[in-house]
Amino acid sequence: MTPNEAAYTWGINQETVKNKLKPSIVGQDTLDEMIRKGLIKYFLHPNGKRKEWILSIEAMEKWFGKKRSQGSE
Repeated sequence: MTPNEAAYTWGINQETVKNKLKPSIVGQDTLDEMIRKGLIKYFLHPNGKRKEWILSIEAMEKWFGKKRSQGSE
């Protein structure tokens, strides 16, 4: 899912999710390891300048725990 979708699904701020994708915050080694494990990936168009991140449920659970139940409780 995209960072925006992940933030919505987990009920957290989008910037909180995006910060997990910044090497200056979490470290390049951490990001590289998560990419290697297939937990996150990105697409960079050949003419593009920004990465389009895709996050797995496993990555979100590692960072933020299980997603909150949606619906009436």
